[in-house]
Amino acid sequence: MISRKQQPEIDAADVAERLVGITPIYLQNFVSRGLHGLHASAVNPRVVRRLFSRADVFGIALVWLLFESGLRSDAITRILNDLAGTKKVNANRAAQKLLESRAQYVVIARRPRQPTKTPARNPTQDIRMISRSEMRKVRTQNPTGLELVLPVGDKFRDIERRMDLLFPPQGA
Repeated sequence: MISRKQQPEIDAADVAERLVGITPIYLQNFVSRGLHGLHASAVNPRVVRRLFSRADVFGIALVWLLFESGLRSDAITRILNDLAGTKKVNANRAAQKLLESRAQYVVIARRPRQPTKTPARNPTQDIRMISRSEMRKVRTQNPTGLELVLPVGDKFRDIERRMDLLFPPQGA
């Protein structure tokens, strides 16, 4: 979807202040620790600073949306793996799958742990990418569970619009 020619070098300050809204300290922590597969993929050898590609920005936005919703790191990792269809966490790949699917929402349906002698290691969770028209069905399918609905479609469109204004694709 995003060609190599269109990948500008986006500074960490632009990611934090103009595109995603992530706080600089969290961006620094996520990237320096390599959490959720986030890293600065654009390299500028002349200047020592973190530079991000468009794909990186969408991966950061997805992780930030999950984090801001109150999910813990382990849950975020499981969600990203489910979305990307991988065993090694990769936020950029998960975001790319969402962009390709044109999903409006990600629905995370979790069923609370049930009382048992041997507690489940992780609560049962289903991850789905859905359109606006499918939103009505969500509550009826999991009446006793918890649903978290993330508006990824609108968030990604907003970020893409901002990137196009700040960093017009080359050759446009």
